[in-house]
Amino acid sequence: MNILFLGAPGCGKGTQSKILIERYGIPQISTGDLLREEMGSKSDLGAKIKDIMAKGEFVDDELVLSLVSKKIESEECKKGFILDGFPRNLTQAKSLDVLLSRISKSIDYVMLIDVPDEVLIERCTGRLLCDTCDYIGNKDRGENVGDPCPVAEGTLYQRDDDKEDTVRNRLKVFKEQTSPIIDFYQDKGILQRLVGGNDPKLLSNKIIEILDK
Repeated sequence: MNILFLGAPGCGKGTQSKILIERYGIPQISTGDLLREEMGSKSDLGAKIKDIMAKGEFVDDELVLSLVSKKIESEECKKGFILDGFPRNLTQAKSLDVLLSRISKSIDYVMLIDVPDEVLIERCTGRLLCDTCDYIGNKDRGENVGDPCPVAEGTLYQRDDDKEDTVRNRLKVFKEQTSPIIDFYQDKGILQRLVGGNDPKLLSNKIIEILDK
């Protein structure tokens, strides 16, 4: 089962991916995670990626495709995968098709999650991360940058790409570059449109209903 999530930053792609990982036992391929891993390596490439992401811009297609290709062809993805954050534009979508065809695979489902812009901005700007674990904090719960993590010996911080100006730019870039691929997958007959909200469980139930048919 090869699944692709589409949607603007903050729509819930990562949350839904985690739910499907637990249910179906297939790994998530998050380009954001792959890129952040590279940034964490302190390499020259990682420094370049950090600068691009801090501005809310997208990383070069060729670089992202090489990272994704390596992951898809790994033993971990032999029984399927969940793509989150890739492809972001029509060129990447077509390149992904070529890659998958070469290894006799294809995308089975494309889940498009629609959420209003102002809701997305509120979600992203309110999100905080722990610098030592995968805890996700939120300003709406009274948590702030610099607070100690409640589950580990870490400190909460806000990613540069979750600041309001950057989030607005990311949404603008998303609409300009990613929207055209919606028609691409619609024409293939594998696109599922879903309305996201404040109840992740309700959305995941809809997704699971589609996958279990």
